[in-house]
Amino acid sequence: MTSSFGDGLLARLDFVAADPGDPVDWIEDRLGAVTWSRQRDIARSVREHPRTAVQSAHSTGKSWIAARLAAWWIDSFPIGEAFVFSTAPSQAQIDAILWRELRKAHVAAGLPGRLTAGAHPRWLIGDELVALGRKSADMANAEEAAASLQGIHARYLLLLIDEASGVPPWVWDAFDSMATNQHARILAIGNPTDPESRFAQVCAPGSGWHVEEVSAFCTPAFTGEDVPGELADQLVSPAWVERMRRQWGEGSARWTSRVLGRFPDEADDTLISRQWIKAAQERELPAGAPGVFGCDIARSGGDETVIYLNRGGVARLAHRAQGHELMRTTGAIMNLLRDAPAWPAVVDAIGIGAGVFDRLREQGAAAIGFVASERARRPDRFLNRRAEVFWELREAMREGLVDLDRADEELASQLGAIRFSEDSRGRIVIERKADMKKRGVSSPDRADALAMTFAVDAWRLVRVLSCEERQARRVEEALAHLDRVAAYRERWGCAPPAGWKGGSIMEGVWDMKW
Repeated sequence: MTSSFGDGLLARLDFVAADPGDPVDWIEDRLGAVTWSRQRDIARSVREHPRTAVQSAHSTGKSWIAARLAAWWIDSFPIGEAFVFSTAPSQAQIDAILWRELRKAHVAAGLPGRLTAGAHPRWLIGDELVALGRKSADMANAEEAAASLQGIHARYLLLLIDEASGVPPWVWDAFDSMATNQHARILAIGNPTDPESRFAQVCAPGSGWHVEEVSAFCTPAFTGEDVPGELADQLVSPAWVERMRRQWGEGSARWTSRVLGRFPDEADDTLISRQWIKAAQERELPAGAPGVFGCDIARSGGDETVIYLNRGGVARLAHRAQGHELMRTTGAIMNLLRDAPAWPAVVDAIGIGAGVFDRLREQGAAAIGFVASERARRPDRFLNRRAEVFWELREAMREGLVDLDRADEELASQLGAIRFSEDSRGRIVIERKADMKKRGVSSPDRADALAMTFAVDAWRLVRVLSCEERQARRVEEALAHLDRVAAYRERWGCAPPAGWKGGSIMEGVWDMKW
């Protein structure tokens, strides 16, 4: 029986025998373009290896070389025998990056046919479709991926995966099912941002993929490699690397993935670090502060209704149920509030949760409606209220102000799975539940319920203080109150009226009646 090494070697020899030519020579001769050394390594790897993965820093020219390889591939084989299919997580990543570069190469080389734009960009030569792009978000599960790619066959098939960390596993599986003959090639490129992705798996030793690792420090600006100024201007600069060193810090997830071109211990867009979660599970805080309930409401399906109680940062699961009708859920919340009538319940008031909230209010319960999509208190910083309260939770975790139950592994898992980004205005955006499900992550019901406990403004003043700090603050406030009384007497010549507190915010918190 032939070894896997022998099979790979035979496939490489058979492919080279088909003589597609050296892609680097093609780029130089047909396009009049210049490449730098690691781009040449990537190009020749695609010719020699069935599967190539490129984990790369920012701005190293990886999408540029991938687009030129697509053009070389179609030009190197008879029309109708070669096909290129590309994917990326979003439409913008397909059309504005790889296919934009492919259009430039198409024009520069004077290649036949026409390239279209739109949701599914195409390259047509006459009536023959020779290349197609489609975002992976269109393939929400394995069945949709198989249906979308069904019928794509060619003797010479090149499959391109751009921004590979964001492409879900079932799309990789579909590509593997397509690239079955000895001439097929897969090229996956991207920043190595997610250590739990399929991209990370194929970049690991023993995966069977040929892996190219491209750090910012191996680009011409750092090595002194002689390249034209026009090419150098398109690559990462020392000034950018230095700015990111100051902004992100060496050793951070973003530095590791986007500068060094290596996978970090956790994704660089992870909202709450695993280290913070582990520390919170090991932390023991006093639970003497007033409490706030957070209630995430569900009725059917796999999601669960979850209620968390947060007392001074001590967060514990108070109730969970699956498949209960809404009035039964309302009753469960009322029972909790009867035991703690001065504590509010923050209730998810979107969709089916609105009915629970309305019924609680009818019964005079201390219920506060939470609408995740409403305007943030700081709209310049956060997209919506959901982003705002999750960031509040994140900062409390980072500052060591949260105590989590060690046994509540489901909450820990959900907290570690949530990701964030920034929109074009620099506002914090929390990953949507629908997007989480697309990458195979279940709805974060428990994390949502806990985050809602951070939506109460007055609670924020209480939760940051330990018991000792609260006692010291009481003394401090009492002394400050005496100073205000003295000032009042000096200004008005009499004692202040009975019950006057001089506008003390903290006294309002201590005496708060919800």
